[in-house]
Formats: sequence, C-alpha cells, structure tokens
Amino acid sequence: MAASVTSVFLYVKDVRRSLEFYNEVVGAEIVQVHAEQENAPYSLAILRLDSFVIMLHAQEAHAEEFADTRLGVGIHLQLQVDDVDAFYQNCLDQGAMLSVSGEPADQEWGWREFALRDPDGFVWSVYQDNTEGQWTG
Repeated sequence: MAASVTSVFLYVKDVRRSLEFYNEVVGAEIVQVHAEQENAPYSLAILRLDSFVIMLHAQEAHAEEFADTRLGVGIHLQLQVDDVDAFYQNCLDQGAMLSVSGEPADQEWGWREFALRDPDGFVWSVYQDNTEGQWTG
C-alpha cells in the first residue's frame, strides 16, 4: 500500500503570528483563514507550499492536551529550496530569523542546509539538495 505525506497540522500560540511567519519568511501561500466570530483572533489558518499544506490551529482551544508539553518539541520538519543561501538571506531580511544552527553549511551527504525555528519552536531544516536527487528525488 502506497502512502504519502501531504500536510502538517501545527498547534500554535498565536495563529496570526505564525501565519505571518510562514507567509512572509517561508513563502507559503495563504489559502484560508478562519475566526470563530467576526473580529476574533484567528482559530485556523491554512497555507500551501507547492503541494504541501500547513494548517495552523490555535493551541488554546486544546490547552488541556498540552498541559505537560512544550510546542515544537519532538518534531523536526524539512523544507527543500532551490537556493538555500538566498532563502537564508530572505529570513534575515524579514527580521524573523530564529536560527538554531547558524549560517547554511555543506553537509557530508550532499545537502547545504541550516535550521530555522518558527515562533512556536517547531524546527525546520531548510536545505538545498546538491546530490542531483540522490536523497530527495
């Protein structure tokens, strides 16, 4: 049976702040934004990166489930880009750089990458595959 990962659902402290991060820094397209009532804080935002969907949901509504946990811990996501250095510079230009690894570095397996932490602590490896698809093709 074949399966593929199509989306991620992230519980965040502030949907609007995370929406801005993923839209402005990461470049994800905003697909939908929801609020429980007019002028209320966003309760859900849906963004698209190519064919991958990022869904941001307010953690507050599920506070009981998160009583003994910290957001972002235990998950590490990967984002492939064409030019990791240009993406890194964009992060710096947006003023939202929350790096956990420093500048992009060449890895022995052929990727050039750096790690980026979003406002809620979710870590993304942002990488450029220089192996001609050996690892991601």
